[in-house]
Amino acid sequence: RRPTAKEKNEQREKRKTRGDYISPRITKTIMPKAQYKNARCNSGDVDRIKKRTTDKRNIRLANVCDCEILGALMESVMRSPKSLIKFTTSLLVIALSASAQAASCSKSAAAEKQLLWGDLHAHTANSLDAWAFGAIATPKDAYAFAKGQSLRLSNGDMKTIDRPLDFAAVTDHAETWDQMYRCTDPEYVDHPYCNGMRDLHEKKDARQIFTKYLLPAVTTETPTPAGVCIGDEKRCTQARVNQWRRTQIAANQANEPCEFTALIGYEWTGSPGGRHWHRNVIFSGDKVPDQAYDFTRFPKVQQLWQKLSDNCDEEQGCRVLTIPHNINWADGGRTFAVEDETEAEWAVRNRFERLAEIYQEKGSSECLPQNKEDLDGDCSFDLVQENAAKTMISGPEKSTPKEAWTRARSSYYRSLLGRGLAAYQLGRSRGNPLMLGAIGSTDTHFGTPGRVAEESYTRGIAGLLMTDEQQLGRTSFNPGGLVAVWADENTRTGVFDALHRREAYATSGPRISLRFGVGESNYCEQPNPSLHVTMGGSLDKSANGHAQSPWFAIQAMKDAAKLEHIQIIKGEYRDEQIQETVVEVARYDKGRSNACLTWQDEDFDPAVPAYWYARVLEVPTPRWSKLLCEKAELCTQFPDADKLAAERAWSSPIWHLPE
Repeated sequence: RRPTAKEKNEQREKRKTRGDYISPRITKTIMPKAQYKNARCNSGDVDRIKKRTTDKRNIRLANVCDCEILGALMESVMRSPKSLIKFTTSLLVIALSASAQAASCSKSAAAEKQLLWGDLHAHTANSLDAWAFGAIATPKDAYAFAKGQSLRLSNGDMKTIDRPLDFAAVTDHAETWDQMYRCTDPEYVDHPYCNGMRDLHEKKDARQIFTKYLLPAVTTETPTPAGVCIGDEKRCTQARVNQWRRTQIAANQANEPCEFTALIGYEWTGSPGGRHWHRNVIFSGDKVPDQAYDFTRFPKVQQLWQKLSDNCDEEQGCRVLTIPHNINWADGGRTFAVEDETEAEWAVRNRFERLAEIYQEKGSSECLPQNKEDLDGDCSFDLVQENAAKTMISGPEKSTPKEAWTRARSSYYRSLLGRGLAAYQLGRSRGNPLMLGAIGSTDTHFGTPGRVAEESYTRGIAGLLMTDEQQLGRTSFNPGGLVAVWADENTRTGVFDALHRREAYATSGPRISLRFGVGESNYCEQPNPSLHVTMGGSLDKSANGHAQSPWFAIQAMKDAAKLEHIQIIKGEYRDEQIQETVVEVARYDKGRSNACLTWQDEDFDPAVPAYWYARVLEVPTPRWSKLLCEKAELCTQFPDADKLAAERAWSSPIWHLPE
């Protein structure tokens, strides 16, 4: 279907208030058309420039958001020496202002690190699947929501985060940027492929869009380009670049040093055979490659890393992490096959993959029990094993139940940590290829990062199209989790550095304060306690890690619900086997608001590779499904929905890797 004139006008109006439009009327007052025709800047920024202009030809630069506009302004002012002086003076003022702001941010922060809360996995209407199921939010909307601004969903509901976040990243699927840019906002091209996609959207046939338009791009070994791009690759290449630039602009405009950090990112959505080998690609600042490297064109994660190695130069200020997520649906496979990789491949993996997202709306990826029958024990929290896309694409399971279970278990977080120890033991000079810290995020597909409150949850990506009865019939999904970091300051550098050193942890939604590290036995009695090694680090001789059993310290403070369990999970590679132990450090039957504990690992063997991480559980509280069934008076009809959940936090590990 061709877009109507009304639809085009509506899209034009939307773009005026979003980070990809510049008003020709405004811009003509400060630069010729030839200089701004390719610019994509928020009109508010141009307004600010205009207000500070004393002469239409002598521009004082103010908050310019895009290098093309900056270049155009420079070209304009270069015509006059007087203009050049004013322009240079303005640049100096801006630079000094930014420097002063950074200094004040550092000065305002105490010597102790700050606990900051964020979400590094959020989709908007720029992701094809999100758009198909009713998302209308833009990246700009998503960042505004994270800061506390209300957002109207396509069903008319107004949603507001319960508490603003400190940082966030919008991570739309890069594989569909070309077709979304060409078939929807802003181009709305008249093409059979696009017309069919829009017709299905008008009919609210989201699953058909998902099956016909998304899966071919992400689920085969040789992904299929979008139909609108076949024979017109040049325009689609430009569309991908433009969508990537829009993503950057939205983040750059939302970023407020010391107040809110907006990180630039996207998702590499590798799903061969329906298995989720996805990565969120998160950059440290505004120095990023000129394109996003998606699965459609780079269908191996090693290709993704190679492109990032070639085009993201740390010496030029470009730093990046790739974060695997939804690994409970990874189903084993080569994406974590470190046993078959070379030393050089391990080094590249270690450079980019320092974290894993272990909790999101599609369930927990912490661990799967060794025995399939043990689904009520240590690894029973929010397990979601059903992957409809994998079943549809790959067909019925061909392995034995035991083989399938073992394969699926191999890519859960705790199993990956163990495999890293085993790989280290077999080739110590090569290091540990799977030193992964833990984070959580939402994977929202409605542009609502950080919306984790149980009472406001709309079930998963299809939630807007479902009745209460339909939602209660499928209760495995959840509102998602959060990532917390202990950072020096709330800036891009501060947040990214904390992520990079793995001084980060995951929660299933609540904002539980958690510190974990190696210290002295009297850590909790010290007036100003300090840790020798913090979460994400490794034992060394200065941390009493080789000569004697280490003392681990855990500090935790509740959010809304009280704390009930303080645990340490230990893994080690001993006697050619990966062994796991869950240590109950403390249990509070009546709950506790805060706790500070130390625990010594008396079974520590300095010759054995090992890891430890802390896990803190709250007293059980009503799950979203229980709240919904009670509200709808349907708990009798849906007894599986009438459940409590023990929300929790997981620290990043501490490793011991003997020489």
